[in-house]
Amino acid sequence: MLRLKDPERDRVLAGVWRRGSRYRGRRIVVITLSLAILVAVPLTGLARVDLWAGHHLLLGESVHLTSALKGVVVAIATLWGSTFLVNTIVGRFFCGWGCPVGYVSRLGEDVDREKSRARRALHHLAGAGFVGTFVASVMLWWVDPRVFVDGSWTARAVVGGTFLALSFGGFLHAFLWRFLFCLKACPIGLYYRYVTSKAPVGIQFLEVPDPCIQCGACEKVCPVDLDPKRLGDITTAGTPGEAEERYGDAECLRCGDCVDACRMVFLLKPGKRAPLRFGRTDVEPAPGKVADEREPAK
Repeated sequence: MLRLKDPERDRVLAGVWRRGSRYRGRRIVVITLSLAILVAVPLTGLARVDLWAGHHLLLGESVHLTSALKGVVVAIATLWGSTFLVNTIVGRFFCGWGCPVGYVSRLGEDVDREKSRARRALHHLAGAGFVGTFVASVMLWWVDPRVFVDGSWTARAVVGGTFLALSFGGFLHAFLWRFLFCLKACPIGLYYRYVTSKAPVGIQFLEVPDPCIQCGACEKVCPVDLDPKRLGDITTAGTPGEAEERYGDAECLRCGDCVDACRMVFLLKPGKRAPLRFGRTDVEPAPGKVADEREPAK
């Protein structure tokens, strides 16, 4: 059963961060790139519909509303098509690495994990800054930011109120829904659940050269309640009486939490290699040809 606040997940993640997460910093880079692309489209004038003063843009030129709408639709379709292409190769990679909504869930977990009031306050500020940036980047597609300079007080109030309302929604997501949204309600996630077959790149479970010790860390840390060792199976998940069958690999967010957790456990076993890793899911390396992941390849 997936719980909103899971002390077991928090405990494992805290241990991973103390020993060094391999993927946390990389996720920050990818999510920053996602936001930069989201902001760049309207700010550079590639496509924007201005619901305030009609300053519609397409390819840097002022156009009529219909043309601007077409440009926005094409831009959204291009971004969606890019994520779809990536996901056909590496599964729901965008969900785990580039989705701002998913990242908000992690920011909420950061707050819960802290015991110090000062550090909790800092995490709150970081989360508020990220949510505000995300909401602003979405609104830039639909309103010229000059409304706060040249607009009437009514226009400023409407745009500012919309910003605050959407930002509050992001706050609620961070502390009320989190990864439950990814699992139950995200339209993109639900779409991929039914159209994505087993991707050629994802989370590998290979007990070569060293077997799994069945510690359960990977299951405790999975944000969407999967068993990372059995992603190729049809799994049953959910609350009793409401359980549903899911294809594990199509649900996996490729976030790397399970790989980090497995690696953390095996770091305590010198000379052993963690059985969970990223790689080709349809290729099993021959025994004796797998280098220890903590040593540079020769």
